[in-house]
Amino acid sequence: MSSGTHDGHGRVHAAMHHHGPASPQLATRLRRQLTEWARDEGLPADTTYDIGLACYEAMANTVTHAYPSGTIGPLELHARLDSGSVEVTVADRGRWQEGAVGSGGGHGLTLIRRLTAHSEVQRGEYGTTVRMSWPRKTA
Repeated sequence: MSSGTHDGHGRVHAAMHHHGPASPQLATRLRRQLTEWARDEGLPADTTYDIGLACYEAMANTVTHAYPSGTIGPLELHARLDSGSVEVTVADRGRWQEGAVGSGGGHGLTLIRRLTAHSEVQRGEYGTTVRMSWPRKTA
């Protein structure tokens, strides 16, 4: 799942990409894989924890709010590490379903904002994208 990408200047950046059906099981598995990826890339434990939890919250929002009850759509996760920052994007192709069954909660976006250096949520006709970033620090 982890691979290197070139930026056109000869530098290699670590990356992780996944696309699959939005489900609680996938969100849990991707959280574990993402934290392992971040740890393997030498990020400190507190940053690794924040990345895992913030991204899990974004994926949980996709599972809970993106698609009508009883349907499952795609969930995309893209993580990129370069010399200055870690950037993670969680995206879906659904429409925000207010009051979804079992949605309860309501603090996911607040938690994401607290755990990230920068976050942005874009909701549109073709889905929702959550972009999150952290400064790169090494353990």
